[in-house]
Amino acid sequence: MHTTTGGRIGRSGSAALLVLLIGQAMANIDLAIVNLAVPDISDDLDVGSSELTLIVTAYALCSAVLLAPAARLGERQGVRRVYLCGLALFTLASVLCGLATDAAVLIAGRCLQGAATALMISQVLVGIHRWFSGPARARALGWNVLTLSGGAALGQVLGGTIVSADLLGTGWRAVFLLNVPIGVLVLGLGVVLLPRDRPTDTTTVRGDNDIPGTVLLAATTLAVLIPLSLERPDWIWVLLAAAVPLAVQFVRTERRVIARGGTPALDLRPLSAPTVRWSLASYAGTTLTYIAMLYLLSLHLQQQLGLPAWQAGLVPLGWVLAFGLAGPAFARSPKTLAPYLPFVGCVMLTVTYGLASFVPAGAGAAIWPLTAVLCIGGFGLGINHTSLLNLLTSTVSPRYAGTLSGTVNTLSTVVGVTGVALFGAAYSWFSRSTWAGSTTAWILTCAGLTLIAALCSFAALRAVATAPGPADPPDSADTSAATVAPTTVFSTKEHPGHSTPTAD
Repeated sequence: MHTTTGGRIGRSGSAALLVLLIGQAMANIDLAIVNLAVPDISDDLDVGSSELTLIVTAYALCSAVLLAPAARLGERQGVRRVYLCGLALFTLASVLCGLATDAAVLIAGRCLQGAATALMISQVLVGIHRWFSGPARARALGWNVLTLSGGAALGQVLGGTIVSADLLGTGWRAVFLLNVPIGVLVLGLGVVLLPRDRPTDTTTVRGDNDIPGTVLLAATTLAVLIPLSLERPDWIWVLLAAAVPLAVQFVRTERRVIARGGTPALDLRPLSAPTVRWSLASYAGTTLTYIAMLYLLSLHLQQQLGLPAWQAGLVPLGWVLAFGLAGPAFARSPKTLAPYLPFVGCVMLTVTYGLASFVPAGAGAAIWPLTAVLCIGGFGLGINHTSLLNLLTSTVSPRYAGTLSGTVNTLSTVVGVTGVALFGAAYSWFSRSTWAGSTTAWILTCAGLTLIAALCSFAALRAVATAPGPADPPDSADTSAATVAPTTVFSTKEHPGHSTPTAD
């Protein structure tokens, strides 16, 4: 595949990125769209609340557990191969979900969809990290952020529409069956357009699979997510307490694997850099507040302000769309401003949470002031996430692309579920309290989000302060120890006469 000149991605690079981002969008849409189909699924299949919870959460749980191993698999087998396998499995799982005749089959299909999602979305950041550099990488990350927000928005808007339309009499099943023609089309495009990047035979050592580390990582992730996703039984909270010793044992196991020269399930070495640690802290904190705010808004708008469900669903749409617009805006920002954008984004988010608790809001046109404030926060979050991802991919060597992808995606899932569980429980408790009520509950939970966002601002400042120089050294450093063969990079370097591939 060819590179381009002038800092723009060439046609082949744009096509490859498009294929990756369509898979990312499908995964995000499917996560959001099923929530709106749950009532119809309950009526049609006659399932209880526990089964409905599993139908919704099985997707996220299976995806979270497999994200890190899937990213490492991409390092070993190549982004193209793993992504296409994930897309094919996602398409087949959608058929299973769409044709399900009982809850057990639907839950199994959702588990397969989650596993397939892990294979797909874990390769997006790896592919961007490997195949793009300089301003082209910044643009690719910006489009990735736009896809993340656009997928969430489309899932929210399309869910009720598709179910209500009852396409060809399929009802809620169309939510899953529409994935099939799209998946087949993108699969064909991927076969043609994605670059071949399979590592050489010498990079994979037989038996060099960190099975204990993989199992411990999965167990730790589940120990955190299951108690936060399910309400009963009460003993399930014992799992949350077990997460700490499991995490400690996981770190010890990975250090032993590294010491003996093996390949760990999740290589912790790049995470030791101060810039990486502070960037991940800011990214995780802002993600937690973002997911929690979307959940709190649904409660506040309907329970306190009395908005109908359709209008309550449209209010955060401006937030989500502004989030997506920040990606392309970041790619066009002046270089002198770029180092300050992680902090600027956090400040905008902090101000938004502070204003959200006091800005006038009500039914009908009275909701617009709150909607406008949320747009500011969405844009700030998008600026923060895009700039932090650019900082991370510039700091971490491409040999650790799988580690970075697995860490970011797994962390996002875990903190998202944690934010909903903690702030959702706090809002409900304050609302039921005789001294508080729903108005005070909204103010106090917004104050908590404001505090976390302010701490993320400090973390963003530290990330920028400890960052390496602007020369993007990891792209060329340490190639002798790389765990994958050289791969095509859509670069911004000019070559006389014509453009040719360069390698990381």
